[in-house]
Amino acid sequence: MEIRMITIGICDDDPDFSKELYEIIHRIMVSVDDWESCIFSSKEEILQAIEEGCFDCQLLFMDIMMEHGMGMEVAKHICSRNLNTDIIFITASREHVFECYHYHAFAYLLKPASEADIEKELQRYLRQLPSARKFLPVSFMGVTQQIPISSILYIESSKRKLIIHTVGKLYYCYQKLADMEEELSENGFIRCHQSFLIAPDKISRISNNQIMIGSTPIPVSSRYRAAVRKQLASFSSTAAAKEYSARTSLNELQKDYGAIIGVRGGYLGAIIRIRPEEWISIGRDGDAADMVVNLPFVSRSHCSLLYHCSTAEYEIVDYSSNGTFVNEKKRLLPDETYLLKPGTELSFGNPDTVFKLG
Repeated sequence: MEIRMITIGICDDDPDFSKELYEIIHRIMVSVDDWESCIFSSKEEILQAIEEGCFDCQLLFMDIMMEHGMGMEVAKHICSRNLNTDIIFITASREHVFECYHYHAFAYLLKPASEADIEKELQRYLRQLPSARKFLPVSFMGVTQQIPISSILYIESSKRKLIIHTVGKLYYCYQKLADMEEELSENGFIRCHQSFLIAPDKISRISNNQIMIGSTPIPVSSRYRAAVRKQLASFSSTAAAKEYSARTSLNELQKDYGAIIGVRGGYLGAIIRIRPEEWISIGRDGDAADMVVNLPFVSRSHCSLLYHCSTAEYEIVDYSSNGTFVNEKKRLLPDETYLLKPGTELSFGNPDTVFKLG
């Protein structure tokens, strides 16, 4: 089943601000998407939800400075648990934008953030989602729930009941495993035993008699062994397998991405993720540039940037009349290719606005 529905969390210790932010998000989302919200007022509430396996926010709006900076602690915990949660920080602090990038920050907005700023980043987030997020509907004890298929690790049959193991949570339903196998076949799920159905992209290790899903051993019976080998070989040849290549979480996938982050000036807090091995153009004109920097001295097509994930280096070529500057000093020669490391600062004609490579 394909639907568009996401869970958006709000975490702030100011209840009036949380209410105002919810109303803004509701006005944006009501005409865009099906969605639901979770409101948290403290670090402890989020950490408890994570520990209980009931934290399922795809997007979280959060203030870094609540409880004396504890928002950053929450972000680090979300990252360490490999949760597939992007974060839009809304904060009065100007100091943490580059640090936040490493902890699932999608955007960094300064208070008081306008409704237009919030809508711009939320719409950008929605545009980067797949055209339809895939969910598996299951019913148990009269309650129907939508499980993100990408979160499923494996499905176990036990006493006429299916146990669906996901990242951080268990779901139950009364259904035959054979019927579930058919329902999930287009998503590549593999039957390896009369009682187990596994997600191939969650495999961490394989032997003749068992498959490891993370640290959990799943048996492979002789009846299914040949079919498992064939299906895994087929899966390994697909683009999806190459992209995942034994990674098990969004956090690990994001290690392949580069980023350019606004750290000073008019674009402070802007975070643009860069797919590996894809050139992006930077400039003033939205028709000519992938990343628009609408400032004086920025050329229509100012420069191009490419990220190599294998070496963690950036290629950059300048085309501008007013120059691209590295670490506020060195001006790049036009039409020459330079290799830059993460952490390098860039300015595009305007020295008051500085970006940093992530």
